[in-house]
Amino acid sequence: MAAESWRIVLVTPGRKITSELLPLVSSEIPSAQVIELQGYPLDGKLGDIGPNGMICFLDLIADEDAGLQALAKIVAAMPSVPVISIIPAKGACGASTFAFNLAAQLRKGGSVRTLLADLDPVTGTQTFQMKLKPNFSFLEILNQGAALDADIWRGVVQSYAGMDVLLSPDSPVEGAQEMGNTRPILDSARRLYDNVVADLGNAYGEWALSAARASDDVFLVTANELPALQAAQRVMNYYENNSIPRQRIHLVINRFNRDVGLTKEMIETALQSDIYQLINSDYEGVQRALLDGKPIQDSTSIGKQIAQMAARILDKDAGKQKKKAEKAGPTGTLSGLFGLFSRST
Repeated sequence: MAAESWRIVLVTPGRKITSELLPLVSSEIPSAQVIELQGYPLDGKLGDIGPNGMICFLDLIADEDAGLQALAKIVAAMPSVPVISIIPAKGACGASTFAFNLAAQLRKGGSVRTLLADLDPVTGTQTFQMKLKPNFSFLEILNQGAALDADIWRGVVQSYAGMDVLLSPDSPVEGAQEMGNTRPILDSARRLYDNVVADLGNAYGEWALSAARASDDVFLVTANELPALQAAQRVMNYYENNSIPRQRIHLVINRFNRDVGLTKEMIETALQSDIYQLINSDYEGVQRALLDGKPIQDSTSIGKQIAQMAARILDKDAGKQKKKAEKAGPTGTLSGLFGLFSRST
């Protein structure tokens, strides 16, 4: 079919995806007719278009449930039309990049035994960020069960910039939705490390809930955009309904831009929760670090903010150890061992 005969249909409730796709479509098929359908309700909108020479781009980021319903209608009405779904590989708020840099800053700040655990069974990205090859993954830890010892652990983890890294599998885990409990991993980690940062790819399901229940602190990473904040509110409610106290959930606003989106005060009012840390938006600085496979430079505003947060966590850990030592009294020779159990996930 001639390029000038193509019709490109964009189905999205907002302009963000449209603004990103239009330049691409214009450069690749400059003569194609572009039809924008604002919003997901498609009743009465498809009949006048017809399937011949049509490619449909469907936005599933803004509202996945409504988008999937729209997809079913498109397929039912025009089964021959190719549909390209646009979905986020992850939450797309930079949680994995944040986890990597937080662990690195904890190590720099004095946490001698630090572990970064990539516990995302589907789309783990820490291997990419650090340019590591996952010879082994957290599955080896799970498979060992009660037989796990320190020697096996050392054979599974990799070393990076003075910290240990437990990677996710190289390929998505079959039946990832049914994966059970992270406790065998995190209970072993707490015996071996001062601080553990666990990167979870999904906030929902027993896999994520078990990690949250095992953690001293849950850092919920989001952005100052309405869809991201709505998702954060749903996660906080979900955790509360599953017996995870609100006071253990700390908001981290990543990619914060004062000129775009909601202000700090508006976010705290809307979510009825204090913001633990603001991380400024710095696309170029983050991309340079990702390409180099290194943490974000300390000299950048983001590097300083994450270092500030790491120092706050380490100060809290030090306070806990001091209280334990005071309770133990003059004969409290076990106070040094308690440090092995101090972790922030």
